[in-house]
Amino acid sequence: MRFDSKTFDETDRLPEMKNLYIKDNGPIHTSQSITSLNELRGYRAISLPPYSPELNPIENFWSVIKNSMERSVFRETEDLKTRISEVSESISRKTLNIAQHSVNNFQKYLNKEPL
Repeated sequence: MRFDSKTFDETDRLPEMKNLYIKDNGPIHTSQSITSLNELRGYRAISLPPYSPELNPIENFWSVIKNSMERSVFRETEDLKTRISEVSESISRKTLNIAQHSVNNFQKYLNKEPL
């Protein structure tokens, strides 16, 4: 539960994300512990439609990270953390713009506008 609370604390720092819980149908997003935490914090849960990468910038981000690390072998957890940090720092402006496009589409989705 600590990881989830810390993650939610961080997203609450962003005005556009405060008190929102955006989820897909992944098991982690529908677990009882996450559902309880959302209720405890009074979050508004928003479910993404299936197969909607245009609404989910974190999927685009992790895709870049995974592709950059796919043949790496790690012996220690710290090695993995360091490599994720290095790859994150090297992400191009173009990739970040794609993430911003996802954020813009998400606002349209919330307003029930066509994407």
